[in-house]
Amino acid sequence: MTTVCTTRTPSAYETGRLAHRDDRLFRPGGLELTGHAISLANLAAGARIVDLGCGAGDTVSFLRLLGFDAVGVDCAPEASRTQITPTRIVARAEALPLGNSSFHAVLAECSVSLFADRNRAFAECARVLVDGGRLIISDLYARQPEAIAAVQKLHDSCVAGILVRAELEASLAKTGFTIDRWEDHSRALRECAAHYLFEHGSLDGLWGCKGSQSSQDTQAAMRAVRAGYFLLIATRRAPSGANGDRSHER
Repeated sequence: MTTVCTTRTPSAYETGRLAHRDDRLFRPGGLELTGHAISLANLAAGARIVDLGCGAGDTVSFLRLLGFDAVGVDCAPEASRTQITPTRIVARAEALPLGNSSFHAVLAECSVSLFADRNRAFAECARVLVDGGRLIISDLYARQPEAIAAVQKLHDSCVAGILVRAELEASLAKTGFTIDRWEDHSRALRECAAHYLFEHGSLDGLWGCKGSQSSQDTQAAMRAVRAGYFLLIATRRAPSGANGDRSHER
């Protein structure tokens, strides 16, 4: 899930792991939510899917087991854990080395909130998707966006990029996407945080807190915005008159 590569130690939310050298997948909803999203997207067997911010490749491996032609993209030069990804490309979401109209779906789990330039990343997603292709996103969002400044100032924490639904919807519309479904899965986020707290006794590592920004500061900010977790499915529509590959449709 690593998408913003920095010199700081990535948080558990970014790596998708409970701790260093722990290969257990750690993500709100886990692969169960991934499977639910793929089912809602109604993709045909063999559909080509790219996973943005693939990390160690858990989702790519899962998708391949389901019969999809999946590839992972991550800016980290190597997978952060021992799990081997069948296909992995080192690149940023804002500059995908993939062909035009070459994929039927783009999946971004816990990664859009980490993109350096979301509009550019969404434009790249639209470019690599066929007409009618699906964009599937699951990530953090502010259910009380009026308090967004509280988390945006937490520069050392991965939650600083928490999404605002209205802004996300506007960005997707601007880059050629129509939103088909939005689901709130905030319970999965609460369960994820509780699991991490039980394992470590602190939420510092979950959100990448350090220095003057403690987990208490981060939790207070996240309470202020009523931090939640969502699943979104959008469809890429080509400009009027353009032809697209619809081979993914049933």
